Amino acid sequence: MPEELDDTTAAQAGHALLRWVVDVDPAGVTRLVPDLDPRSIDDARAARIGHLLVDLLQQIDVA
Repeated sequence: MPEELDDTTAAQAGHALLRWVVDVDPAGVTRLVPDLDPRSIDDARAARIGHLLVDLLQQIDVA
């Protein structure tokens, strides 16, 4: 069974994902959310994003 993701690590993952999406934007996502500013996302929201990302990866059997 995978290790449980704590909120601090989830927040770090969420912040990193948002920075990557905005800075690198490999899929052209920022045109869909032009006002997205990763610095405006607080740790609680970033943790939610991180947890959702890990859950998604586990569901599609990548993680």
